[in-house]
Amino acid sequence: MIEKITDGIYRVEVPLPRNPLKYTNSYLVRGDKESLIVDTGMNREECYKALSSALKRLEVSNPIIFVTHLHADHIGLVGELGASEICFSKKESEIVLKMFDDPSEYWRAIVEKYMANGFPEEEARKMLKLHPGIRYTTMDRIEFTEMKDGDEIEIGDFRLRCIETPGHSPAHMCLYDEDKKLFFSGDHVLLDITPNITWWPFLENSLKSYLESLDKVRDLEVNLVLPGHRRLWKDLRARVDEIKRHHDVRLKEAFNALDRPKTAWEVAPSITWDLKYERWEDVHVVQKWFAVGETVAHLEYLLKQGALQKEIGDDGKVRYFR
Repeated sequence: MIEKITDGIYRVEVPLPRNPLKYTNSYLVRGDKESLIVDTGMNREECYKALSSALKRLEVSNPIIFVTHLHADHIGLVGELGASEICFSKKESEIVLKMFDDPSEYWRAIVEKYMANGFPEEEARKMLKLHPGIRYTTMDRIEFTEMKDGDEIEIGDFRLRCIETPGHSPAHMCLYDEDKKLFFSGDHVLLDITPNITWWPFLENSLKSYLESLDKVRDLEVNLVLPGHRRLWKDLRARVDEIKRHHDVRLKEAFNALDRPKTAWEVAPSITWDLKYERWEDVHVVQKWFAVGETVAHLEYLLKQGALQKEIGDDGKVRYFR
């Protein structure tokens, strides 16, 4: 589906089959001489057909691509669209290139981290076959144009400023047109769902980084928010405040679950997730993975606030306690 948002901006729904996110919003910003794509969808045939056919209908070739962050549903197709340039945050481009150098080592370390936090080994090993970051990311070693906080991209009469907003990913970037009051939020701020804030080896305290990044953008003058998923909306400030309250509730749930020392795996069922299930055992392993990662992020936040302690048992498992 192609939707004209305003003069010079189009939204393309890039489908994410069998994924609760449903689709990625890929945006096309048109100028007289150049066009910019913001995010691409996953590297899979359904995504490629949707985006490439949309670009053909809009008579766009060799666009510049801007990637908000390294998740597969945003970076997956950057090597497939014949881009003239691929703009990406400096920090995350370095992470992606390191992953290309030794992907098995990167994912082995991640799986071991999850198992240390209580994730059952058999289920954790399944993620090496199921994780979208393994299955559907770009397969090419890309030469990126490295972007930093405050850098600008000019397309026609659009002037888009990069705003680094770490938290959802190590160096997530939004785009902001101050004159037109447009905010491309990527996955930093979403309306119908809350972004997954998980544990990262590249962030000391991912939830703290995320909350600080929310404050960083809260008071921008914005007339329209263009997110990476689901609906567009207007009131950025109100949504930022809602998300902060959401994390306050989640922190309390994590804290209250610790009636004894527990792993993140044991705490996760006590947290309210936007999932349909009667028993934790019924949750799909991929959703358990994201839930446990977010639980670790919240427990680590409480730990660094001094509200909790943690210990590593003789079994190698990390347990948090009050």
